[in-house]
Amino acid sequence: MSESNIDIRYYLGESGPFAKHNPKFKPREEQQAMAQAVHDAIVNGENLLVEAGTGVGKTFAYLLPALLSEKQVVISTGTKNLQDQLFKRDLPALLKILEISPQVALLKGRNNYLCEYRLESTLASGRLPDPRAVKHLGLVNLWREKTTSGDLGELSPLPEDSPVIPFVTSTSDNCLGQDCPFFDKCFLAGARERARKAQVLVVNHHLLLADLVLKEDGFGELLPDTDVFVIDEAHHLAKTAYQFYGEAVSSRQLNELCRELELEYRTQVTDVKDLMLDAQRLAKQVKEFRLALPEFDSREDWNPNHLVEKEFNELVIKINKLYEVVKVNSTRTKVLESCFERLMAIRHTLNRFKSSSQTDDNNHQVNAKSDEEGGLFAGARINWFETMKSGFRLNTTPLNVANLFTQSRQRYAQSSWIMTSATLSVDESFKHYIDALGWGEVKTLNLPSSFDYPNQSLLYVPRGLPSARSPQHTDRVIESILPLLQMVQGRAFVLFTSHRALKNGAELLKAVNQFECLVQGEASKAELLKRFIETPNSVLLATGSFWEGVDVSGDALVLVVIDKLPFAPPDDPILNAKMAECKSQGGNPFFELQIPEAVLSLKQGCGRLIRSVNDKGVVVICDPRLVGKQYGEIFVNSLPDMRRTRELRLVEAFLADIIPANSSI
Repeated sequence: MSESNIDIRYYLGESGPFAKHNPKFKPREEQQAMAQAVHDAIVNGENLLVEAGTGVGKTFAYLLPALLSEKQVVISTGTKNLQDQLFKRDLPALLKILEISPQVALLKGRNNYLCEYRLESTLASGRLPDPRAVKHLGLVNLWREKTTSGDLGELSPLPEDSPVIPFVTSTSDNCLGQDCPFFDKCFLAGARERARKAQVLVVNHHLLLADLVLKEDGFGELLPDTDVFVIDEAHHLAKTAYQFYGEAVSSRQLNELCRELELEYRTQVTDVKDLMLDAQRLAKQVKEFRLALPEFDSREDWNPNHLVEKEFNELVIKINKLYEVVKVNSTRTKVLESCFERLMAIRHTLNRFKSSSQTDDNNHQVNAKSDEEGGLFAGARINWFETMKSGFRLNTTPLNVANLFTQSRQRYAQSSWIMTSATLSVDESFKHYIDALGWGEVKTLNLPSSFDYPNQSLLYVPRGLPSARSPQHTDRVIESILPLLQMVQGRAFVLFTSHRALKNGAELLKAVNQFECLVQGEASKAELLKRFIETPNSVLLATGSFWEGVDVSGDALVLVVIDKLPFAPPDDPILNAKMAECKSQGGNPFFELQIPEAVLSLKQGCGRLIRSVNDKGVVVICDPRLVGKQYGEIFVNSLPDMRRTRELRLVEAFLADIIPANSSI
């Protein structure tokens, strides 16, 4: 049977192989429609955007036609968790159903694979930041003899944020490549070789974008030539693109460079004492520069005050002095050669911060020289910085990635690109997403959720709440939801739009002393979710990453509370610069940029509630703007078809109907 004659709907129908392998399988029109659209796009070499609501079954809807096409396919996910789920669970299940065995492979970024050279160097130096890192180093050293893939994700006792990871993995900066003494057993090289031979390759957006940028610059290829790209969690792609079309210098990058140079002096070039001294001086200046920046986590335009500018200039001086020492000795060892190349790149990026800049009407620093350079990184750019607890990152970022992304995928102009997510459209329009990545001619399909939202859920906007900007807003939110929390005995997510509101809300709810309050930051994300599911009377209070990618079905979750419409914070330098650009061109940045981004975030947050056909519950949005502002209709029209109310008694009646069905409540 030719590819064009494949009956995709049959496979997902009542008498198809899915139904035969699983007696509980129920055909879904939305899933069949998506699978058919993906199949047609692949056959015709077209690009397709698909918004598939929760419950559609989009994973099998794109995997099925992709596998049956027998073409070379790359599947990219927004997170490593979904990447592992696809490769270890969904793909094997589907291959078993279809009774086919194409060569499949999983490829992650290099910082996910153990580097034997880095491990040996770390063991030899014995220099680690804290006792926790020492303990984790022991785990890695024992595991190295057992693993065949080198994927640190296999080592479950090792936390994702372990401080030892930078000491046992390589970066593109410090990798020695074929000159590495361990190259013959390099786990990363092995994973890349398997990727090149695979018919179906599973990657993530970071790796995909890194590869597209590298290809454009001619540095090499990580991914094979590909007939079909499937981008799952596609709403993440534009934000990821800003990272890869920008340039940055971070405190971690500088500190790693200093550590390597000091180790190289102690072990290889003991006659060049200046190498150690200048590395130590730079490491000290990195700390001094961090102290001059804002104390707390922040993201700001690069408009330095006198102290920050003074410390920045001193940082540049220290880098230049180290550069000169390394330059003279760069041919003596491969490590010094690599460090010299890294120092050149660092100096180039920092020159963007020192170069003449123009300031727009809103005082945003835009690089004036970048257009003259041409190439992939041409175009207006914004200089900004971000601070973490003990580190910093200096960024120069393009204001628009649409043209850059379009250029990067020219190599695959004949390939089919399938973009899918539960949140791509705003008020049933894909314009915002299409414009962000410059898709141009592309087919679209908007499929509603397969769940019965009118009967399974209720959307409640409490009356009498103050303005979202009121200092009393968080207090009143907790006050208004307290009766509902008491009624269902916890079993709620309370999602905030800021860390300040999260802290305030957690303190208020803890003071009530009626619930087990699980607060983001007090444990890992996985641990908090585990405790939430297992602990009766629990309430999870969170922000940021908990708005999406969190799946709790069943009785454990019957209430999702959102404190405000999730507009981006006013200190987001990239959004602010894009808004200024939009305004300068006669556009309306509020409606063209702020509202679409907030709508997509709200859709993700509301999507935490109904995760299966048996789930029931209430979404509470505690923002009067949803009903008091005309633009509130855009938000409401973009949400699933939940019944809506502002009456507390109707919410209590709805929950009262749920509670008897939940015997554990």
